[in-house]
Amino acid sequence: MSLAKELDRLKTDKRLTDWHVSRGKISKEELKKYLDSLPDLATNVDHFGLSEQDTGADDDQFGE
Repeated sequence: MSLAKELDRLKTDKRLTDWHVSRGKISKEELKKYLDSLPDLATNVDHFGLSEQDTGADDDQFGE
């Protein structure tokens, strides 16, 4: 992938969107349009929980 294409793709990277919007690299409207175009994948998630028993961690493991 070319550098220009990669930099363009990073405009919508969640970690960088505020930075790009504040510097005028992408408008709030462009960002909203992009986010609205993404598919809803909420039905594809797996829910799980963790407990101390599940992790195998004990208090002595972390020097407590």
